[in-house]
Amino acid sequence: MRTISLRSAQEMEDMNTKMLMETFNFEDFQKQSETLSKMGSLGKIASMIPGMGGGLDPEKLADAEIRLRKHGAMIQSMKKKERLDPDLLIKDAGAGVRLARIARGSGTSIEQVESFLEEFVKMRGLMKKMARISNGDDTEEDVMANMGNRQQRRMAKKQKKKRGGGGGFG
Repeated sequence: MRTISLRSAQEMEDMNTKMLMETFNFEDFQKQSETLSKMGSLGKIASMIPGMGGGLDPEKLADAEIRLRKHGAMIQSMKKKERLDPDLLIKDAGAGVRLARIARGSGTSIEQVESFLEEFVKMRGLMKKMARISNGDDTEEDVMANMGNRQQRRMAKKQKKKRGGGGGFG
């Protein structure tokens, strides 16, 4: 049992490093999805989180589970090189051909593959921000202030005023 927990701790540390360095790739995403699916349905997992139990729409949870399965099919349709290097699909000049192949192989449309890639990029950036908070490099307010959402920046600014920070020479 100890070797499992030590291995899990090492895997968590490796994942944290990948998040910080923004090297989280599709194979990592697939491992995380498989770990979640072993725990049960998203509804069951949400019920384990305090305050989340009955607050989620079952229809939205079902849609999210379908999307996760489609994402898994997309990842399985990628070549190993693409799973390890997401930039081949995001920034590479030949990405269009690759996306078309992945869409055909996964039974989805190119638009769905592109949408998944956009979600993946956002998720990777969010993971980096969360890792910085957990390492103590940033505070939640700093991260919120740097996010693209105007309302979140306003909230962060209000929080800073409440603390009395950033006022001048004094």
